[in-house]
Amino acid sequence: MTALTRLDPIDVTEKDKDDDVRAEIPGAKKEDIRVKVNGNFVSVSAEIRKDKEEKSAGRVVLKETCYGSASRGFSLAHEIDAKAVVTKLEDGVLKLPKREDGGVKAIEIQ
Repeated sequence: MTALTRLDPIDVTEKDKDDDVRAEIPGAKKEDIRVKVNGNFVSVSAEIRKDKEEKSAGRVVLKETCYGSASRGFSLAHEIDAKAVVTKLEDGVLKLPKREDGGVKAIEIQ
């Protein structure tokens, strides 16, 4: 296993009332993913825990799975309504509503 150094690419699709953010974070559980919003800046971080080594009869010849923590931050062209954000981890898509008035909020993944 190698140490996780950065999150995979993130895709953002702007819609009329909100943005869809798709983040691929293989191996992360929802309780290990953090999303923070501050105005138009969004940060996504995750911690992927190292699995217990399983004893096998064979010899491991390739192991590319990662563990550790990493984060990504990006700015949007408009501010996000931090008070209205409710995120659900469905197919790796977060919905971030556009802001009428803002603030900083840490967001729990449901």
